[in-house]
Order: sequence, then structure tokens, then C-alpha cells
Amino acid sequence: MAERPYRLWVLGPRQLTWWVATLFMIGSALFALGCLLYLGAVEHELTLDGVFFVGSLFFTSAAYCQFHQSISGNKIAFYSALNQFIGTLMFNMNTFDAFFNLGWIEQDLLVWTPNILGSILFLISGILAMKNLCNKWWCWNFQNIDWWMGVINFLGCVAFLLSAAFSFIMPVPTPTAYATFATLFTLLGACCFFTSAFLMRLGTPAR
Repeated sequence: MAERPYRLWVLGPRQLTWWVATLFMIGSALFALGCLLYLGAVEHELTLDGVFFVGSLFFTSAAYCQFHQSISGNKIAFYSALNQFIGTLMFNMNTFDAFFNLGWIEQDLLVWTPNILGSILFLISGILAMKNLCNKWWCWNFQNIDWWMGVINFLGCVAFLLSAAFSFIMPVPTPTAYATFATLFTLLGACCFFTSAFLMRLGTPAR
């Protein structure tokens, strides 16, 4: 089998894979930007919430394209893309609900619950993606760029799940370190998704 050519910069708007990668890169970049603004003590909550919400829309657009692409593929790829797409819808919900001034119960129901569900669905998607790539639950193939793409994506899913775990709201004041850890894991996950999407775009044929 011939090796696929990889280019540092690829312009292939006629390729659906190019759109998937590009939209994921934009969404990931916006999530990373939101994290950096938060860590930089930007106090304008509307700006922070807006960055994350718009980023989630790009995630959903990319996930829908990938889901549409997977319909003609095998069952594992289909279910991986389906879980990812539903997960992005959960992120749309939790980032939108963050605009409102909610009590701790409402935050747990409307913000944290879709966040943790979306993160779990992302993790399932990442596991299935590795299963589809390796034809088993795990493999080692350091020379394969698709393997790196899958592994980095999986690490991003784990980071998002850890972020959601630290984001649980309690009726008593929680240590500020929890919010910092949640933000750092979101930043790590966003960087992983950006890198994985970039690797995906490297293998997109130029048109």
C-alpha cells in the first residue's frame, strides 16, 4: 500500500475530511483561548462564556460532518462518530446554560450534567476510534500518523472527562484549585483535539 503524502499546509475545501479537521481546529482553538482568558483572570463572564459557546458550535459542526462521513463506513466508526456528535450537543447545552445566573442546583443540572455526559460520550467515541484503528482495543504503532491522531484524540477525551469531574458544583464553597484544575484539563484536552485535527488535515489530499 502506498504511503499517503503529508503536507504541512493543505487547502482542500472540496474534501469533507478537510472540513472536519478545520472545524475541530477552530473549535479547539476557541476552547483553549477561553481557558487562557480564565487563567489570565479576565473577569468579563459574557466574553468567556461566549468564547466557549462559539467553540462548541464549531465542535458540533465538525462532529456532524464526521458523523455524515461515517454513515457509509463500518459500524465501529459509525458509533464512534455518533457518540462524538451527541457529546458535542451536550457541550452546546452546557456552554449555553452557562450564560444564565444559576444557583448551584441549577448549575449541576443544566451545566455540569450535560458536561459530564458529553465528556463520557467523547471518551466512548475515543475508545471506539482506537478499536476501529487497531482492530482491537489497543495497539502500538509509533510510525503511523493515524495512530498518533487516535491516541492524542483519546488523551483529549480523558482530559475533558477529568475537567468535568472537577467542575461539579457543591452547596458549600469549593477550593479555587478545583476550578483551576478543571480549566487546565480543558486546556489540555483542547490542545490534544487541535493537534489530532491538525494531523488529520495533514493527510487530506489537496484539491
